[in-house]
Amino acid sequence: MLRNATAFLLLAASAAQAELVATFTRDVATDSRLDRFPALAIEAGEPATPFLTPGPFQAVWKGKIVVPKRMRLVFSFEGEGKAALKIAGKDVLTKEGDLGGKGSESTRLNPGEHEMEISYSSKPDGTATFRIFWEEASFPRQTIPASAFKAEATEATTLGELQRHGREVFAAQNCFKCHSGPTTMPETQLIPPILGGIGDRTSEEWLRRWIADPKTLKPTTHMPSLVDASTEEGRQQASDLAAHLVKLKTASSGPAPDAKLAEEGGAHFHELGCVACHNAPDKGVTDPSRVPLNNVASKYLPGALVAFLKSPDTYHPAIKMPNFNLSDAEANSIAAFLTEASKGKETKFDKEFPKGDADRGAKLAESLQCGTCHAGEPMDPTKFPIPLDGLFKKDWAAGGCAAPADKLGKSPHLNLSDKDRAALVAFSKTGADSLNRDTAAEYTTRQIETLRCTACHAIDSKQPLLNGFHGETAGLAAHIKSLHERVDQTRPQLTFTGEMLYTSAIESMIAGTTEPRPRPWLAMRMPAFKNQATGLANGFSKLHGHAPDKPAEVKVDPALAAIGKDLVSATGFGCTTCHGIGDMKPTAAFEVEGVNFKLFPNRIREDYYHRWMDNPQAVIPGTKMPRYSQDNKSQRTDVLDGDAKKQFEAIWNYLHQK
Repeated sequence: MLRNATAFLLLAASAAQAELVATFTRDVATDSRLDRFPALAIEAGEPATPFLTPGPFQAVWKGKIVVPKRMRLVFSFEGEGKAALKIAGKDVLTKEGDLGGKGSESTRLNPGEHEMEISYSSKPDGTATFRIFWEEASFPRQTIPASAFKAEATEATTLGELQRHGREVFAAQNCFKCHSGPTTMPETQLIPPILGGIGDRTSEEWLRRWIADPKTLKPTTHMPSLVDASTEEGRQQASDLAAHLVKLKTASSGPAPDAKLAEEGGAHFHELGCVACHNAPDKGVTDPSRVPLNNVASKYLPGALVAFLKSPDTYHPAIKMPNFNLSDAEANSIAAFLTEASKGKETKFDKEFPKGDADRGAKLAESLQCGTCHAGEPMDPTKFPIPLDGLFKKDWAAGGCAAPADKLGKSPHLNLSDKDRAALVAFSKTGADSLNRDTAAEYTTRQIETLRCTACHAIDSKQPLLNGFHGETAGLAAHIKSLHERVDQTRPQLTFTGEMLYTSAIESMIAGTTEPRPRPWLAMRMPAFKNQATGLANGFSKLHGHAPDKPAEVKVDPALAAIGKDLVSATGFGCTTCHGIGDMKPTAAFEVEGVNFKLFPNRIREDYYHRWMDNPQAVIPGTKMPRYSQDNKSQRTDVLDGDAKKQFEAIWNYLHQK
């Protein structure tokens, strides 16, 4: 059945996507995937992809380049290695060594789609940097956006994507905990929930239900079903394990939040956009892709929920729930709301649970090897299943955790979809070596999905999921008049993140250490994913062909800076109407300001700055940032000969003047 499912997934991949087919070759080994755009930044010792060994490689991107009107384009590269561009079968540009410098001859493309192939060879030591640009009379040199590419997924890329999904599922399900072997894939280094002190945090009644049927309480869980709750024996085992766990106590959980704070907490719940990742606490499972909250009141002991909201990763370092840096008042009010709204809404079981026995539960925990995943619980390494190298020699479709239900035997019952099982089988054919390799770019691509970044942020033409969910909780804040008077609550898009921001700026945003906040007017403040911050930031940069970096030192031209100062003033482009400069506030009284100019030197890369200044609408459709030039002709014809690029360069110098 799984082989048929895999074949179906391969055959179903014929729809065109706004991506490119990417094929990587290292010696005789190949690997294929779908890329949003062609860019690379591979450091020494890093493989081109997790499925290839480190060393010199070749990459080929194929698809179509889409232009909306007749254009005369000049293409150029940046980086090192060897690169070539073909459009409609014709050689457009070939370079070797330093890929920068002179671009192609002007290439005329009519409106529509044009077959395109980009080939690239790394340096002999396997390091690689590559970016591709285009420019025309109507816009300055800039990287080609993802929206300009289109491709038909091939059987090879569909298999490659399926294998990647299987590898990700293997890591998420903690398979390597039972099947020991070398793993450096970042997700395999994360620590599952720590059960020490769980008796201070969680009720025995919730633990019984959780152990009996974890996927019903949380459809996205990676916790396997360890007992058969349909039988009396299974329910007894769930009760015994729960009785054992609630004895694991270390300290008091503190007082319960005041129920009178629930209304205020509901407003915070709405403002923070919690429904992007959670079903409302009084609704149960309305969307299985979001974590339900209807069991909160029955789960947490008094005060434990407040502590969790303040520091979600204290007992679960790998948790996807980020840290919103909530104040004590915010945490207490949200805890009160969640508790009051979920009372009586908990998931019910149609059969009663018997009284549990803690001693039997402790022995059962030992026999189930609970300590394999959960630190502090018992485990016996001599009883582990076969190690990784032996596991990958097995037929996963014939038996074991990835097999159909009728072939599972005594294997744990993992919470897997048919696609997950097919992906695991496809991954098994690649061997275990990729678990000991990774690339920063692919890590970030995975984490954007895993951490649901697109629940709040747009990327390319895809709008954030929250746009379709946020109305569900609007009534919780209906009594707050000021919420309805806010001008703009648009969150930054992810389309150009790695190109726009220095790596250090991305990392501090994700880690929650950026101070001051660039957009303090947003009620939905960016939460912290501190355990993933460094890897995510490095990957965002490498996705766009940048090595991880810090702000570049800018040599300021005082004469240009003086011109720039005038251009941003009320007598120039009027930038200071919306943007403050340090302690100097913008001149107009807006509820939503522009980002303070003093933050720019530590955040924005120069290439992106010029792209933005030339045509903000092309970068973020609907932005309130006006356009000050057309075809490089500035509205201020009296400054620097009306040359927009020179004027923007003057502003850049002013922004970096100390």
